[in-house]
Amino acid sequence: MDDYTISLDPETEMFCTLYLFKDVQNSDEIRKKILNGELCCSIIKADLIVDPLQLIVAANKAVLSAKMNRLTTKSLYTEVLFNLSMSKNIMRTLVEFGISDNDKNILVMLIYKNNEEKESVLKILIDTIKGERISVSRLPEFTDFERIERFYKIEKDELNISSLTNSVVSRISCKEFILLK
Repeated sequence: MDDYTISLDPETEMFCTLYLFKDVQNSDEIRKKILNGELCCSIIKADLIVDPLQLIVAANKAVLSAKMNRLTTKSLYTEVLFNLSMSKNIMRTLVEFGISDNDKNILVMLIYKNNEEKESVLKILIDTIKGERISVSRLPEFTDFERIERFYKIEKDELNISSLTNSVVSRISCKEFILLK
């Protein structure tokens, strides 16, 4: 299966890889391991992601914040979740985008400098997640487009001149500078 891997801002020398899992049976166990620091990754509800670009923008913002020692949250991976949301409330953001005990479809994001780092975390993930790993290209099958429109306060008029992906990415990119109604 092809990985969805992209290099982030060249200044950071970091890479990001996404994995999509469906029919996950042990979300509660995964969530506990994330909270205990046993899994070094972001695990995101698949239904709130319209396109991988949304995650890449959030990851890029997170690694740049980390490089400048300006993380708003405690870790690079929680910073990604924080960057996905329009809220400045960290706990609310982690609940909204982070995995909950009953989530069946999840996206996993690894951020790393080299392949050895990636492979060691990936092995732990594969051993932990009881679900089917599928191609990230299948993400739209799990996306809740109406929920995303409500969540990001995107009106139908806006979608006449912009795609949902562009609207969401614009909001994520400009989170620090805009206030939504």
